[in-house]
Amino acid sequence: MPPIAEAPLERLDADLRAWLAGDVAQLQDPYPLFAALRAHAPVRELGPVVVLSRYDDVKVGLREVGRFSSRVFLSERAREAVAAMTPAQRADHDAVAAHDAVSVSHTDDEQHVRLRRIFHRAFTPRRVAEMRATVEAYTDRLLAPFGSGDVVDMRELAYRLPLCIITDLLGVPERDHDMIHEWSLKIGASRGMVEPNVLRDARLAIEEFGAYLTQRTAEIRSGRSAGGTIVEALLDDEEQEHLTPDELTANFVLLLFAGHETTTNLIATGLLSLLEARSQWELLCEDPPTMSPKATEELLRYVSPVQLTQRVAREDLWFGDVPVPEGRHIIMLNGSANRDESVFDRPDELDLEREGPGHLDLGFGPHFCLGAALARLEGQVVLSRLATRWPRMELGKAPGELRWTGNAMLRTLVELPVALGPRRG
Repeated sequence: MPPIAEAPLERLDADLRAWLAGDVAQLQDPYPLFAALRAHAPVRELGPVVVLSRYDDVKVGLREVGRFSSRVFLSERAREAVAAMTPAQRADHDAVAAHDAVSVSHTDDEQHVRLRRIFHRAFTPRRVAEMRATVEAYTDRLLAPFGSGDVVDMRELAYRLPLCIITDLLGVPERDHDMIHEWSLKIGASRGMVEPNVLRDARLAIEEFGAYLTQRTAEIRSGRSAGGTIVEALLDDEEQEHLTPDELTANFVLLLFAGHETTTNLIATGLLSLLEARSQWELLCEDPPTMSPKATEELLRYVSPVQLTQRVAREDLWFGDVPVPEGRHIIMLNGSANRDESVFDRPDELDLEREGPGHLDLGFGPHFCLGAALARLEGQVVLSRLATRWPRMELGKAPGELRWTGNAMLRTLVELPVALGPRRG
């Protein structure tokens, strides 16, 4: 990409469209694009959407829920797309929209407050503290086969660890892990999307997942099967507020997707970043128990496992001199906000000792991530274990040779080969 000062808006729009469409070259390194947007078009209209790239604007969009709705399936963009669909495609869209409408991440006002009250039962400080033993046990089990001198794919560890943990907490039998994961991916891919094929796959996955959960809930309530820490809290008959069957399905998907995909990206992309910034990896290895919380927090900022958040304008808005009409679909770039040079000193450098403003990758305000404590815990445990055992770990491939996949929201490494070196102690 040419220097930022020379980047024409037409080129920015082309690169932005490519990134939003999941172009692999843009996913591999989106940060020059983000920097150019902040410098030249921090509030950029791109067809039926408005893209926000600066920290202060993204923070406003996350915080001010009275002016920004999470119900993205009701945006002007979605209505225009639905109008052009066939009846069958519209039925798929409506089914996915109905599913999203009862997810805690896509609700507003009292409905959102009620769902968060229910979910707080599963994520109290006591329950999260009790999860540490589960996280440590799974981490040790997955690391046990690794030996000195091995070359291993850490992307596989980053995939398996969060999946094992969240499915354990949700009470999903191990035999069902991959099936559940596939449903979750298909439903997650439909978030904010209007492509007919994506919506069709998501609708089928929702139906199959709903039938599966109906059976599992019956087994749990009858005592024939254990429900897992989180599900037992959500299904507690002694509580006054409960989830409906549709709410349980939608939010089970949310917990699985958010509790797995985002943490996978934190671990894999975070480890890659640490091994690239060798001085920071060595700083972590000097005192893993003390430095792993700092490393996890800085990596959440630096790699931004969730690269964007979507909202809809609930009223006519202005960002600077740019009008944003009611109903406009807004894409807020978390990954750009977390590299904003007006907020963070040396934002493109990984610095485990960094102090200052908080990042926005776990959200902000009323929609702050319910599973934030669990994501942080997983990052801290796995980084501490790796740094303690294999401080001389090195990348098995040059960073430029690594392959990427995923989408604009969740960019993902295909592989992360690592040479472990000798084990400490």
